[in-house]
Amino acid sequence: MPSQAVTQESARSAFIEEHCYWNEELDALALADPRYLDAYDQLLRVVARRGSLSARHRELICVAVNAQVTYLNPVHTRHHLAQARHLGATEAEVVETLQLAASLGVHSMLVGLPLAHEVFEELGVATDVAAGEGVDARRRELKDAFIRERKYWSPGWDTVLAYSPEYFEAYLGLSRIPWVDGVLDEWFKELVYVAIDVVTTHLFTAGIRTHVAKAIEYGATPDQVVDVITIASNIGVHSTLMGVGQMATPG
Repeated sequence: MPSQAVTQESARSAFIEEHCYWNEELDALALADPRYLDAYDQLLRVVARRGSLSARHRELICVAVNAQVTYLNPVHTRHHLAQARHLGATEAEVVETLQLAASLGVHSMLVGLPLAHEVFEELGVATDVAAGEGVDARRRELKDAFIRERKYWSPGWDTVLAYSPEYFEAYLGLSRIPWVDGVLDEWFKELVYVAIDVVTTHLFTAGIRTHVAKAIEYGATPDQVVDVITIASNIGVHSTLMGVGQMATPG
């Protein structure tokens, strides 16, 4: 527990010593409430102390969490990009992490089209999803290619494939790049998906289930899954960091 006697300077020194960075938001927080800064410091230390993920992997997960489309936090993305490179992540690993995080956009299709299909059924204008996927050779080919490369299938994809094989084919071409020609381990790629699905601004439960299972199948441990979820949860404190930073800005 943070000490009631913690001071601005002690909180600042401890944070810098542990995390090797400092910025204007943290400076504003130290001024506004050094006890909260100390408590935030302890929160950030949890995953490192548990030790299931390397420092490089932790920073890449932070990159994915902060860069994914439901958050797009340039300040923290820039910081974690720099930290990841400092810890030995290659440019290819960083770019691949960002490519994996970008796949979150497909959830508009995976959630939206099944719901639209239900409405189409109510109105009598629906495509026969099962028949559309089953009798069309091109759709079968696309589905087989996805399963072969990604080694899973979710029911929502049947609806996407039935209504827009054009989109499915284009998305398969985009999303296969980090899987066919990638440099990151498969278990870690799945953990990136877990991170972007579980992040507070998204919480895509179907994806969390799918990608936790795939991560374990590829060799990730339950502790690593827990730590990825922990990292994703830490963006809640960014409300305080951003807010006190704005308080400190004249205007």
